[in-house]
Amino acid sequence: MKQLFRITEDSGMPLVGTIMFGIVDRGTNLVQVRPTTVCPLNCPFCSTDSGTYSKTRQADYEVELGYLLKWVRELVSFKGVPVEAHIDSVGEPMAYPKIVELIQGLSEIKGVYRVSMQTDGLLLSKEMIDEMGKAGLYRLNLSIHSLVKEKAKLLTGTGSYDVDKIVELSRYICEKTKIELLIAPVWIPNINDEDIEGIISFAKDIGAKLGIQKYEVYKYSRKMKGAKQDNWWRFYRKLAELEKKYGVKLKLSKKDFDIVPAERIPTKMDVGDKVSAKVVAPGWMRGQMIAVANNRCITVNNCSAEIGRTVNIKIVENKNNIYIGE
Repeated sequence: MKQLFRITEDSGMPLVGTIMFGIVDRGTNLVQVRPTTVCPLNCPFCSTDSGTYSKTRQADYEVELGYLLKWVRELVSFKGVPVEAHIDSVGEPMAYPKIVELIQGLSEIKGVYRVSMQTDGLLLSKEMIDEMGKAGLYRLNLSIHSLVKEKAKLLTGTGSYDVDKIVELSRYICEKTKIELLIAPVWIPNINDEDIEGIISFAKDIGAKLGIQKYEVYKYSRKMKGAKQDNWWRFYRKLAELEKKYGVKLKLSKKDFDIVPAERIPTKMDVGDKVSAKVVAPGWMRGQMIAVANNRCITVNNCSAEIGRTVNIKIVENKNNIYIGE
């Protein structure tokens, strides 16, 4: 059973430094806002091994609303350009109890020109869609991997997933709201090849955009039995063929989402630096802890120190202000 660790302003945990929660700034005008790691699904191809059946994860995190908004406000002010606040997660963003309030709060921040969010749709309802729209949601990226009922359940790892309901809600978004809908299936070769064209036709029918994702296998991701991983050349070649067949744009770039370079928040620690840090929380994976130094969180591998202890850490990774130490 995973522990749910709630991150408040009093916790002493900065909201920059980890991939799991808080804020991720990749040096553009799009800022990733991650309020929770909780996920009610168990997708057999999950790139982060999230969900209730995870074999590698020992903890989930949930960030206090006001504390998260405070950090986003400071980051947006620093960047000095209009920012898109994109609510995403290594889990399911809609598992955050105050998701509507988060959308509202982000949309009210001076310098945030639009708010977008990703979801698998399990927790969606017409009422929730209306509330998110009123709160200021501009675009919803909705992952649908198959329109076939039983296969959709297989690919989300839960029997409660009803793709017919998701289809109905997708139509509702396009026909009854001002929210832009982008349908974003993961194309898993040898698993849902025959489903992708049906999803393209459906998106065209309701007027939704498409953002087909490439199936990727990482060190700690779940590897779906029978699935094949294409290289990028082959993936884009297949997209080009479908673009020609259906007359829709499928090969997307940063330009399609108005993403441009923007000032990146300063890096506080370099690879190779040795720092003294205070352990503040359990790590996301077994064998890890989270420590704090220089106003950044650090995920510390091979660490079993108790919370409150001070440990000496060597920084081994710092890409995009995401710090790994050992």
